[in-house]
Amino acid sequence: MAREITVRQLSGAERAFEVLADVTVREFKRQLHGWLACADESKRNMSSVEVIVGDRSLLNNEEMLSEAISGAEVLAFLSIKPVMCSSFSTSGCEVEDVLAVDIPENVTQIQDHAFRGCSSLAVVTIPSSVTVVGESAFRGCSLLAKVTIPNSVIEIGENAFEGCRSLAAMTMPDSATVIGAGAFEACRSLASATIPDSVTEIGEGTFEGCISLASMTIPQSVTQIKAGTFAGCLLLASIAIADSVTKIVRYAFQGCSSLQNLTIPSSVTEIGEGAFQGCSSLASVIIPDSVTEIGEAAFAGCSSLQNVTIPNSVTVIGGGAFAGCSSLTFVTIPSSVTEIGDRAFRDCTSLAGVAIPDSCVRIGCDAFEGCSSLPATAR
Repeated sequence: MAREITVRQLSGAERAFEVLADVTVREFKRQLHGWLACADESKRNMSSVEVIVGDRSLLNNEEMLSEAISGAEVLAFLSIKPVMCSSFSTSGCEVEDVLAVDIPENVTQIQDHAFRGCSSLAVVTIPSSVTVVGESAFRGCSLLAKVTIPNSVIEIGENAFEGCRSLAAMTMPDSATVIGAGAFEACRSLASATIPDSVTEIGEGTFEGCISLASMTIPQSVTQIKAGTFAGCLLLASIAIADSVTKIVRYAFQGCSSLQNLTIPSSVTEIGEGAFQGCSSLASVIIPDSVTEIGEAAFAGCSSLQNVTIPNSVTVIGGGAFAGCSSLTFVTIPSSVTEIGDRAFRDCTSLAGVAIPDSCVRIGCDAFEGCSSLPATAR
C-alpha cells in the first residue's frame, strides 16, 4: 500500500529524514528548495546530499542535479545541509502542505514571493535579524493566523500579506517606516492593526478589502492617505486622521459603509476623487477651511449624510461630489466657490434648499438633477 512521505526543508537548519527499508519511493511530489540569492556564489550549493531517490531531481539553487542519482527506488537515509545565507527564498514555490516556518536568526531579508501560495501555512516566526519582508512574501497564505514582526523590520513590501484571510491582528514594529502598497489587502479577518509613529508611508490599497477592520488610527508621521488605502473596509466605523495628513487621495475610503462620523483635520488641503464614495452610514462631515477642492464623486452615495459644512477656502466642487446623498436637506455654498461640477448634487432627493453665491460662474450640467424636493425652478 502506497503512502506519502513529506520532507520539508524551509528553516535552514540541518535535517535528517529516515524511513523503513521496505518503503519504496516512486516519485517526489514536491521540489526541494535551497537558499537563493547568496552574494557569494561559492556558497550557493547544499553541502551534502547523501541519498536521493525517485523519478524527480533535486532543484538546487536553480540548477538541476544529475539525473543519475534518481535511479534508486528505496529511500534509506536523506540528509540535507544547506549553507546559511543572508536572505531566504523558496523562489515563489507553492508548497501546499507547509504548516509552520521558523526562519533562522542569521536571515536579514525575506525575499519577494518567498512563501507565496503556501496555503496551509498557519504560523510564522520571523527572527530579529530580518529588516525587510519582501513583496508578496506571504501572499495567498490563506491559513496564516499568526505572525510576529520583530522590531528590526523597517520595510514591509508590496502585497506582503495580501490574501492572508485568517490573519486576525497585526502590530507593526516601532522600527517600520514603510508599509508597501496592498501589504494587507484582502485580509478578510483582520480586525485590528496598529501602525506606529515610525511609519512615514502607507502604500496604495494597503488595507483594501479588510472587511473586518473596525477602527484605525493614522499616526502623526503619515502625510498622505493614498489611493484605495481603506477601500472596501465594510466594518470600519471610526478613523482617527492625524493632523499631519495633507491629502486624502482618490478612493481612500470608498465603500466604508459603516463609517458614521468623520473629522477631517485642518492640515488637509485635498479631498480626492471618490475619497468617501459609498460611505452609506456617514451622517455628518466637517470639511476644514484648508481644503480648496472637493474632488469628483468625493462623497457620492453617502446616503445617510444629512449635514455637510463647506468652508470658504473651497473654490471647486467636483462633478458628482455629493451625488446620491439622499438624506442631505440643505447646503450652503460659500462665496469662494466659482464652479459647481456636473451632477454635483444629482439625486439628492431630500435637498430642500441650496444657497448659491454670486461668485459661482459655472453650474455644471445636471448639477441638481433629480433633487425632487427643490423647487422646479432651482433644478
